[in-house]
Amino acid sequence: FFFQESLLEQNLKARGHICIFLLKFHCKLDPIEMYWGWCKHWYCKIYKVKFKDAKKVAQQCLNKCPVKVICQFFNQPWWFMDAYHKGLIGKVAEWAVCKQKSHRRVGQCAMMSVDTMLT
Repeated sequence: FFFQESLLEQNLKARGHICIFLLKFHCKLDPIEMYWGWCKHWYCKIYKVKFKDAKKVAQQCLNKCPVKVICQFFNQPWWFMDAYHKGLIGKVAEWAVCKQKSHRRVGQCAMMSVDTMLT
């Protein structure tokens, strides 16, 4: 039953689309929300006179986001999940993720820094 495709998945795949179900995240950790926010940021910077122009600019902004940036949007929730898995919560987890931004996970060095701050 677990591996059975839902009706939604079957219909989407029949039409040639890919269906990905993501975990429920806070909106600041949701990769789709990050992508949408990135697109809205660029959309607001472009002057639009008519509705036709607005539709064209919206499509351009949606296509403008580089794949590298989209990958970063999908990696960020994993950093937080790693921090939460290691027992960090709230602001401490946020600090550890920010400190370890260049790494794929929250490192032992950050964990030792957190231990030092808490004791």
